[in-house]
Amino acid sequence: MKINMKLVIGLSLIVFSIALAFAFKSNISPYLTVSEVVRKGEAYNVQVNGTIVPDSTQYFPENNTRIFLLTDGKEVIKVIYTGAVSNYQEGIPAVVVGDYKDGVFYAKKLLLKCPSKYQTE
Repeated sequence: MKINMKLVIGLSLIVFSIALAFAFKSNISPYLTVSEVVRKGEAYNVQVNGTIVPDSTQYFPENNTRIFLLTDGKEVIKVIYTGAVSNYQEGIPAVVVGDYKDGVFYAKKLLLKCPSKYQTE
């Protein structure tokens, strides 16, 4: 009886560890440049570094959606983001987190760098 209980506990720990490893792996999102994302053609659960292209933003207040272009100086991608944003400003570095498919990046998160750091004095 003791051996069976130890076996059940051991197998349970192994299964739990494997499930935990898969859950952790699925939540990891690698950093890519805009050029790397364009080259891939499709990318899921990634973080993309770039700069918001000046005069590229369309804002739709009825559903709090922004459509803008993001560039790394070589390539440009179209980004669609719905959600609240503070300190949104064109021409500053940003990181978008989400999925790239059909030539559009669907952002789940938009992380903006501090705008004052990039303003000239």
